Amino acid sequence: MQREHVKTAIIGGWVLALGAAAASFGVGSATGWMLLVGLGLVPPLMLFRMWRQPAPTMSEAIHQVLK
Repeated sequence: MQREHVKTAIIGGWVLALGAAAASFGVGSATGWMLLVGLGLVPPLMLFRMWRQPAPTMSEAIHQVLK
């Protein structure tokens, strides 16, 4: 699996798990929704921005040149 797909799957799983937790706890207040948005979106956004692709290996660079 490519790294972009792994990153997307981790973020999607995090958001779905938090959404399921919010539904099971019955979040109804504005404070609860703000907490849900803070815990649900901030960590995945940080992960998305900070997780960089590793540099290509020598064999990947050679393969790209030969294409």
